[in-house]
Amino acid sequence: MFKTIFYPACAAVLMVLLTGNASADIQGRVVKVLDGDTIEVLQATNERSRVRLDGIDAPEKKQAFGQRSRQFLNDQVAQQLVIVTGNKTDRYGRILGTVWMEGQDVNAMQVGNGMAWAYRYHGKVSNSEYLRMEKEARKEKRGLWADPDPVEPWKWRMNYR
Repeated sequence: MFKTIFYPACAAVLMVLLTGNASADIQGRVVKVLDGDTIEVLQATNERSRVRLDGIDAPEKKQAFGQRSRQFLNDQVAQQLVIVTGNKTDRYGRILGTVWMEGQDVNAMQVGNGMAWAYRYHGKVSNSEYLRMEKEARKEKRGLWADPDPVEPWKWRMNYR
């Protein structure tokens, strides 16, 4: 149904990130996928960490394409070992991070396969590579871009919460 896209440059980025300060990074198994941009990771210490995939914004669960985005992420990472890089948290206490699985940037995978937007704050994109992937997915009508008029999650949240 959907073709998973691998970006070879992601492996190089992973190596750079892992050689830096890894004190805030976590490793573990994905035990829950809450939506298209939030997962729960069980670490070896039995600590569960909720992780918000940084730099992307997926449709909300009750929004059009929200369940498909969540299911796609679930199909990719459920019960898989991952590394999460990032040292910030959001206002809900979730780790804001990039999720790496077998050298692949899972956040980029969501955007590249049309399952999420590149995250914008006050109209500015936080990751230019994710924006490039979003534009490519739009052009090829992958995932949510098959919809002629998809609604951005940040606009949907303003209208429906």
